Amino acid sequence: MAIGLMIAANNIGTINLARWVDTRPVLLLAFNSTNKILLTVAGRIPEWLFFTVPLLRLLAPDPLFYALGARYRNQAVRWGTDLYPGAKDWLTELTSGANPSAHRSLAVLTFIAPNNPVCLAAGVIRMPPKLFWTLNIAGTLTRLALIRLMAAVFADQLDKVVDAIVRYQSWFTRIMLVVLAVYTVVQVKRLAGSAEDLKPGSDPSAG
Repeated sequence: MAIGLMIAANNIGTINLARWVDTRPVLLLAFNSTNKILLTVAGRIPEWLFFTVPLLRLLAPDPLFYALGARYRNQAVRWGTDLYPGAKDWLTELTSGANPSAHRSLAVLTFIAPNNPVCLAAGVIRMPPKLFWTLNIAGTLTRLALIRLMAAVFADQLDKVVDAIVRYQSWFTRIMLVVLAVYTVVQVKRLAGSAEDLKPGSDPSAG
């Protein structure tokens, strides 16, 4: 349910990008803080809001995925590979113990790209919570700072992009609705199918 709500929030933010980018940029970030939204909004709100709101939004799913990994271990790996097929080989290798250096690479990834599969893997290998949150928060703040800097460097170009999005707002919204409808159906099917992996008793070896 929580994962579904976060997917829905992202979709609402994307659909309303054209409407909110100038009028409600903070609300837009509260729903969706992906890189494209961050770049678009960076020059339109005070610095403290740019760092605070996206930080909270980006961290929101991380404790859930970390907890799922720590609680379900092997089951969580199967669930994660179903939900994120592109991460299947990486998750399996990382959590199998076959590659001793994998844990070090996970620490680096937790700083560079603390996404859902990375947080899940951190829970599976029982990365110490203090280390996990230190790397995660520091990495997220660094990412926000780099995006803020990039937005300042390309301010003129980004303004033109935003103007075009606002000018063709109705068409942009219609296209996004179609794209996100297809994406949502795919994600819901994956969530429904992979949920079987987290049912009690689905993996007797999990501990």
